[in-house]
Amino acid sequence: MRIAIATFSGTGNTAWVVDCLTQRLTALGDEVSDVAIERSPTGTLDANACDVLGLAFPVHASFAPKIVRDFIAGLPPTTGKPLFAVTTAGYVAGDTAWYAIRALTAKGYEPFVLANVIVANNLRLPVLSPLPIPSPEEMEPRLGRAVRKAHRIADWVHQGERHVEGTGLFGRMLGVSQRLLAAPLEALAFQGFFADESCIRCGWCVRHCPVGNIEMTEQGVRFLEHCILCMRCYSFCPEQAIQSTERTQNTERWPRYQGPKGKPYPEPR
Repeated sequence: MRIAIATFSGTGNTAWVVDCLTQRLTALGDEVSDVAIERSPTGTLDANACDVLGLAFPVHASFAPKIVRDFIAGLPPTTGKPLFAVTTAGYVAGDTAWYAIRALTAKGYEPFVLANVIVANNLRLPVLSPLPIPSPEEMEPRLGRAVRKAHRIADWVHQGERHVEGTGLFGRMLGVSQRLLAAPLEALAFQGFFADESCIRCGWCVRHCPVGNIEMTEQGVRFLEHCILCMRCYSFCPEQAIQSTERTQNTERWPRYQGPKGKPYPEPR
C-alpha cells in the first residue's frame, strides 16, 4: 500500500514513533511517505495520492495542537479513504485521536485505527504542569514499550484491522474534563515564554518555532501571541535561556526534556 503519514512533533516524541511505524510498515512491504505538517500548507495534501492516510501528533490536554487542527480542517473531501490516527503522550491520551478527527468522517474519510503511544512527558512548568520529566534510566524501558506498541499499530494498519482506543467511558470522561480545564488553567498559569540574560541571540528558537511565534529584534528575542506550547524552544534552546517564569531558571528543579533519545529535535523532513 501507499501510506502517507502527516506528522507534527514538538520535541521529537511523535517523530520518533512515526520512524518506528515507517520502519515496520516498510518491512511489511508498504510504501510510506512522511508529510511534515508544519511545512505543508493547509489543504495541499492530495489524499488521492495514497491508499491510506495517517495522522500523527502529540496530545495537548486532550486536544490536537492547533497547527494540527488547522491542517485537519483543510484536508480535502474524499470518498472512503481509510484513515488512521496515532497520538503520543506522557501518561494518558483519553479520546484525543477520536476528538481530533471526528469531523473527517463527514468528508468521506473512514477511520479504522485510533491509537496512542506512551513515550514521555515533555511539559514541566510551574503550576501548569509540575509532572516530572523521565530520567535517561526511565526512558529505556519506556522506549522499549513504545517500539512494541508502534509495531502493533503498524500491523493493524497493514492488515486493515480495526482498532479504536480512547472511546470508552474512561477515555471520554478524561477527554471532556481535560478540554474543559485546559484553557482556563493555561490562562491562569502560563503567561508566555521569555529569553533571559543568558540568551546569545543565536536564532535557534526563531528558526525552529513551528508557528512563527518568535522573532529577533534589536532588543533581542520577542515572543508573539500564538504560542501552541509545543515546548520545542524551551526544551532545546542551546543556552537554556528561554523561561516561563524566573523559577524555571533553576534547571535542576525544572529540567528540560531532551527528546526520546536524549538529542535535540531533528529538522522536519
